[in-house]
Amino acid sequence: MNVRQFRLKTGAVPSPQRSQSSLRRLAAAQGGGLWVALILLSLYFSASTGSFFTQSNLLVVLEQVSVLGMVAVPGAMLLVSGNLDLSVGSVAGLSAAMFGEFDKIFGWPLPLAFVGAIAVGAAWGTMNGYLISYLGFSPVIVTLGGYAGAAGLAQTITSDATRSGFGSAFDKLGNGTILGIPMPGIIFLVVFLVGVYVWYETRTGRHLIAIGANKDAANALGVSARRLPFVIYILSGTAAALGGLIITAQLDGASVQIGVGLELQVLTAILLGGVAFTGGRGSLWGTLAGILFIGVLDDGLILINVGPYVADLAVGGALVIAAALDVLYQRLERVPMPESAEAEALEIDTEDQATAEQSLAEGTLAPSHAVEESRSL
Repeated sequence: MNVRQFRLKTGAVPSPQRSQSSLRRLAAAQGGGLWVALILLSLYFSASTGSFFTQSNLLVVLEQVSVLGMVAVPGAMLLVSGNLDLSVGSVAGLSAAMFGEFDKIFGWPLPLAFVGAIAVGAAWGTMNGYLISYLGFSPVIVTLGGYAGAAGLAQTITSDATRSGFGSAFDKLGNGTILGIPMPGIIFLVVFLVGVYVWYETRTGRHLIAIGANKDAANALGVSARRLPFVIYILSGTAAALGGLIITAQLDGASVQIGVGLELQVLTAILLGGVAFTGGRGSLWGTLAGILFIGVLDDGLILINVGPYVADLAVGGALVIAAALDVLYQRLERVPMPESAEAEALEIDTEDQATAEQSLAEGTLAPSHAVEESRSL
């Protein structure tokens, strides 16, 4: 009995590792190209100003991308699974506004107000996740509604008023340092490292990619195609709330304007990093390159005395380029591979072959079955 007959008997299927190698090469090419572009952009700003690669400026870049980065981690997980969250900016503003109300209007202790604001973001993420994952609503429609709804709710509750004066303890969340590294940067690095572990070292990352590639097939294989995105939506709302509180601490002011435009920056960073808009392909390391690219672009334009409106234009242009690259790579994915269908069906990896040989050696399959299968083939 050959290995193909063994697979047909046992129900084993070819490992997707090699059959997906072309997609990995595409994602690696896009992410690698962005890292090159990031290096070239940094060198240009360094040559233009002479102060770009100073320690103080690099720490400023890290601090600037911290909120964007911690929101982009669950955002990338959502997008690679075929989902989307466009409400993160408004949720950040709503959570910040509610923190001000809890502390200044309701008189809650500062830690309780902090937890309450985080709970607001998590609750909004729970609502998004339930409507999308369990009721089958469109992610774009639901989160666009959340984008408008959260902002409107924040304005209604606060009457568009800004609360301030939260004390030095809360100030450390946005302006404190540990070993010279800004506190927001440390929080971002922790969130990112946790995301890397989940994405690459656990089944969750593989399951998210499988859901984005083919939700029905993933569900048939036992993947939690509903529960997993639902949990990520909760994490997305929580991350947005935390980001809003960090900005509140930096400004010492809780305003509904906090988080405006955050959703576009997050989406730009994720798409630039090579995560497919339709899901099924992506890299968290590529997303990191996208995050840093936006941070370097914003910082460098300020250093060369370019106005903020030009910076917004540059970010918008980067989003268009990211969308164009995504379309390009989707088209490249549909290019036929040179291997024949038969070669693809017989392609195996070392682990599968060892399993087949071991099972045949142990005599777990009867020879008569092998004869019947060989005849049927």
